[in-house]
Amino acid sequence: MAEILSDTEISENTGRPTRPSLTQVKAVIDFMQKHPVMAHKKLRYGMSHEKFKKLWIELSNMANSMNGAMKSTKGWIKFWSDKRRSIMLKQKQISEGKIKDKLTPLEQKILSISSSDKSTRRNRLKQDPSNGDNDYLDDLFNGNDDEVDPTRLQPTDADEKHMSVMEKMAEVMDQQAVAMTQMAQATLNNSKAMERIADASHKQALAVDRLANIFETINTSVYDVRNAIMSIDYTLKRCYSTTAMQQRQNTNLFS
Repeated sequence: MAEILSDTEISENTGRPTRPSLTQVKAVIDFMQKHPVMAHKKLRYGMSHEKFKKLWIELSNMANSMNGAMKSTKGWIKFWSDKRRSIMLKQKQISEGKIKDKLTPLEQKILSISSSDKSTRRNRLKQDPSNGDNDYLDDLFNGNDDEVDPTRLQPTDADEKHMSVMEKMAEVMDQQAVAMTQMAQATLNNSKAMERIADASHKQALAVDRLANIFETINTSVYDVRNAIMSIDYTLKRCYSTTAMQQRQNTNLFS
């Protein structure tokens, strides 16, 4: 018959980690799936208290035989209760939209094991999850079978503080989101203003270019007028010289 592993029987010098390994967690979940009565008092009808304790002892010995944490039977019960509590709290926050996350496949298995049916699951999500470990452990190993209820949920100060911190963090994140939105809007407005300035500068450059073309055209026209005047002057001078010479010749003929 398997023996109960107490906390005093677990050496502090084993060198093993305090957190269960992934292999141990999977083994605990598989064992719970095979023995769902360990998660629900309502499913324990027809099972003796000794049988219930024996299952937990068997699970503890199996988990301790694997690489990972070394815990007493009470320690493994507390691990399961805390794990279930944290997952139900996480699911509650997800359902209320307080966090944007989703359960992992292992967490979904634990939540499924912790909910005997859909109505039980909905009722639990409306409560503040808590472990209720002290009463659960004492009842389990003191023989008070009628009081054992691993699914009992009671709010704790730690849960309330945790929820308060989460709410404050969510509020701060909302404020940061608003500030980021305002900053993005200001950046967009600044970008539009810079775009308008660039457009105005482009139009000004086009106007200057057109003005330069006008001055160039005027300069060309002035040059053409100058050449025309010089050509007229040259023509007049030639005509005047020819006429003067003819007059002189005529004068010489009649003298």
